[in-house]
Amino acid sequence: MLPSRVLITGINGLIGGILHRALSDTYTLFGLDREGPFSHRIASVDIADAERLCDTFRRFAPLDAVIHLAGDSKVYADWEHCLSANIVGTRNVYEAARRTSVKRVVFASSNHVTGGYESPAGGSAGEALAPPPRISIRDPIRPDSDYGVSKAFGEALARFYCDRFGISSMCLRIGSVLYDDDPTHEPRHLQTWLSHRDLIQLVERCLAADVEFGIYYGVSNNHNRIWSIAEATAELGYHPLDDAVERSKTA
Repeated sequence: MLPSRVLITGINGLIGGILHRALSDTYTLFGLDREGPFSHRIASVDIADAERLCDTFRRFAPLDAVIHLAGDSKVYADWEHCLSANIVGTRNVYEAARRTSVKRVVFASSNHVTGGYESPAGGSAGEALAPPPRISIRDPIRPDSDYGVSKAFGEALARFYCDRFGISSMCLRIGSVLYDDDPTHEPRHLQTWLSHRDLIQLVERCLAADVEFGIYYGVSNNHNRIWSIAEATAELGYHPLDDAVERSKTA
């Protein structure tokens, strides 16, 4: 049965806002964030505050699923911010889900879990390594930053809570989601772009999938993308509609 009551952490951020607008007609949505706007369905909560977070989950219960987006999204965030927001905070989200009987979490991981394939540790952009033909979830993790390490932790935590407590988890290694949804401004975006409508499709597939656990790259059908979506296609039925290269031809 499809989930009906869904909580989005980080609902007022870029991705949270896209999903909030797109999913509000299909699901009963709730949210939390550190910054407003707030309402009777959107609470002001720091996910590093475990007890307040759990109280908020109880306030909105019963919840069928959580889309976990909250955290420090800066690739070069310092270790203390990554620790508080992305490691402690993500553990608090999963623990609140466990304590309130949430059955599924869609976790916003990051392509930076394997970003080290694109540039060596301590290297500069000019020293980029040639990546594998297409990086897949079967390639070993190779984080490129404290941020990437924190997201790898989140994936491990998702696996643990799935196996130990039965919380189904989908981990999305999200590519480049852009405010203006236009990948033509930077060359790398022609490879890494995840369009708004492909993002929405991917998350909806995660909410509906008959899958207990999975890790998937979140990227559009870009002609020269550097990540494989084979597993997302086979297991979730994800079929992205947009191609950054085609978009660049019409820009």
